[in-house]
Amino acid sequence: MRNNKLALLPGLSLFVCFCLLTGTGRLAAHLGGGAPLIALAELISFAVPFAMAAAAMPDRKPLQKRLRFRQLPRGAVGFAVKAGLTVAVLSLFLNLLIYQLAGLAGADLSATALDAPQTGMGFLSRLLIVVALSSVAEEFYLRGALQRVQEGQVGTSAILLFSGLAFAMLHGSLMNFAGPLLAGIVYAYLTFVFGSIWPAVLAHAANNLYYMFVLWITDTYAAFGIWNYFAAFNGLALLLLLYLSLRALEGTLSKGMVPHFEKSAGWYDLWLLVRSPGVLAFALAFVARLILDWFL
Repeated sequence: MRNNKLALLPGLSLFVCFCLLTGTGRLAAHLGGGAPLIALAELISFAVPFAMAAAAMPDRKPLQKRLRFRQLPRGAVGFAVKAGLTVAVLSLFLNLLIYQLAGLAGADLSATALDAPQTGMGFLSRLLIVVALSSVAEEFYLRGALQRVQEGQVGTSAILLFSGLAFAMLHGSLMNFAGPLLAGIVYAYLTFVFGSIWPAVLAHAANNLYYMFVLWITDTYAAFGIWNYFAAFNGLALLLLLYLSLRALEGTLSKGMVPHFEKSAGWYDLWLLVRSPGVLAFALAFVARLILDWFL
């Protein structure tokens, strides 16, 4: 019975999460949006899959340890925030590149492209839901329960890549795929390094806070051609953040804080995760949504 749960529930939880995100998001929009509805949709969409992935664990003590709020090693907070901001700026440039390749070079990045819900929410609501709630809920499920289940099955590199792919696919868009893919890998790595989801939560929150800033400044100063200056400013910021992040990573490595990767069988390990019926259903649902969005 336990083997059946381990084989089925984690992958199925991704399919359920995708369906809930799509369904509750559209329902909330149909009902007029607003902070309470968006917050409820976010909670339901990740709490149910979290419970499913946790139910597959024969021993939940390692999960409880990973979720417990505790004092982090020195330098972990700074490393997480720097990594989150670096990912955010790099993701913006990846999105701009994809827009260029798609022939949308003249289009501004909208709230949809940045994947931040805006309907019926003021600044404080966005701060609480987009930055705080979504970071905690998504990391509890993806890097908490789901990643913890997978760690006993395959090597570390396959887990990191799968975490990035799952995170990107849950966003449900090819236009905003590369950024979440990179972010998911980084958040999974932070969780692996520190044995806690809270560095990933901090990085995720820093990423979302940056996107709130982008949406505000582009909405406020769009008429003044802000992108002509904003892209150059972000290029300089990216170089600085990359340097700071790599220095922080070097510090953790020199202190022996980074555990060794579990041996991986390469692409075969990734296949072991992907071949789950639930993951295959998740992938089909993702492709179906892309097709429907294309024609509708």
